[in-house]
Amino acid sequence: MPDRGGSLCPLVRGASQDSSRTRFGRGLACAWIRIVCSAIEGKYPAVNEFPYPPGRLPVLGDVLSINPRKPVQSMAKLSEQIGPVYELRFGPMRMVIVNSADLVDVVQSESLWEKEFGPPIRRLRKVVRTGLIVASTDDPQWGAAHRVLMPGFTREAMRGYHVVMVQVAGELIRRWERSSDPVDVAGEMNSMALEVIARAGFGHSFTKLDKPSVEQRLPVVKLMLDVLRYASRPVAIKLLDATIGRFALGRHQRDVAELWRIADDIIDSCPPTAAETPNLLQRMMETPDPNTGQRLSRTVVRDQVLTFLIAGNETSAGTLTFALHALGDRPDIVERVRQEVDTVAGGDPTTLTYEQVQKLQYLRQVVDETLRLWPVAGGYFRRPKQDTHLGDYRIGRGQWVYVNLLAVHRDKRAWGPDADRFDPDRFAPDATPRRPAGAYKPFGIGLRSCIGRQFAIHEIVLTLAHVLCAFDLEPDPKYQLEVDELVTLKPAGLRMRLHPRN
Repeated sequence: MPDRGGSLCPLVRGASQDSSRTRFGRGLACAWIRIVCSAIEGKYPAVNEFPYPPGRLPVLGDVLSINPRKPVQSMAKLSEQIGPVYELRFGPMRMVIVNSADLVDVVQSESLWEKEFGPPIRRLRKVVRTGLIVASTDDPQWGAAHRVLMPGFTREAMRGYHVVMVQVAGELIRRWERSSDPVDVAGEMNSMALEVIARAGFGHSFTKLDKPSVEQRLPVVKLMLDVLRYASRPVAIKLLDATIGRFALGRHQRDVAELWRIADDIIDSCPPTAAETPNLLQRMMETPDPNTGQRLSRTVVRDQVLTFLIAGNETSAGTLTFALHALGDRPDIVERVRQEVDTVAGGDPTTLTYEQVQKLQYLRQVVDETLRLWPVAGGYFRRPKQDTHLGDYRIGRGQWVYVNLLAVHRDKRAWGPDADRFDPDRFAPDATPRRPAGAYKPFGIGLRSCIGRQFAIHEIVLTLAHVLCAFDLEPDPKYQLEVDELVTLKPAGLRMRLHPRN
């Protein structure tokens, strides 16, 4: 392969000085090199002189620059050294990393750019094959499921989900009031969020959260986290699947089979639609696609059930966990939230109606600021539909581009020199117009943005209102934030004491 600016085949230089036989041999070698290089460059189109990390290795590329267990956080840290856009290479694979709000505006163009699927999402396809987060936009089954499910997130539908969210939040509060032990925040929030989506979306319950015998983390939650952990494995570990990794592969396959069984049980127990608004599962079972008039197949329904159980659960649970961590040492913000809830709900958050939750503007700012600093989905992939430009650089058609939201959401040119500080007032109404359009994209962009984002936001705001009005937060003074990356981002090992206020 050439050096920067060098000939593709340096053997050509000086060929005129050789004998005809030598020239023929070297020419043949050069031809083979050109064929191999062309094949590689055709699959991974070249980018022209993007910056890259120091210490790049021959063949292996930038493997030493990235922590394979925390790639999103590693890439965000590299942006501080290299700049708003740079290239990573791993063997023949090339990937451009975008860390700038201005460049996000560029890749949002639907006419020039399209969605790409990164390695973890590609691996999840084996679990939820036609799921909304993994299927291609041009997949007819994705389109049918999307059209059938969209009405399930209207205001009318959300009012029905609100009742379930209040019920589950109440169970969680009662559970915590009975215990003086430190709370495993991530585990508890996973169990709570799983119950919300199961009851509201599918009419199914895994457990009552206020039962004395309930574990902090439900077995099905562990099952889903293990599947996500397997999908998030570094490429170097994945290569071991054919050898010593066969045990992990076998366990993963058993986990997937168990998840399919759980989803089938939920589908089999689905009650017929009553006169009121149907839930998500009833819509999928009984509503035909408005474009084709055909109903979704059972396989497609199962894929969507698992998609909502996994993605819906992780988004809400992760954001709630990050929010409680951020608020643990900010009693000033907590007090402002309580005052707002008192004003809107008359001092009792359990009476909050769907419309009143929409009026909790400052609490929504707290949630937005949490998602800014720690977007649960750390980024997303895009690719150009044709050769184009990304900032000052040319980029080839089909080239992988990763929008690193962890870095974009902390872009000091968009958010100011204190971009790493938790400040909900960044999202005050008069502050919003000052930021670039691409500066804040926690739920993705365009047609492929999260279909359940309003569901998740409502659930998070409502749950925080209940928790913050019921308890004083006591964080562990020895805890240092450690963030796990299992397709999504989540605080690891966060525990805190919650003291009932009255």
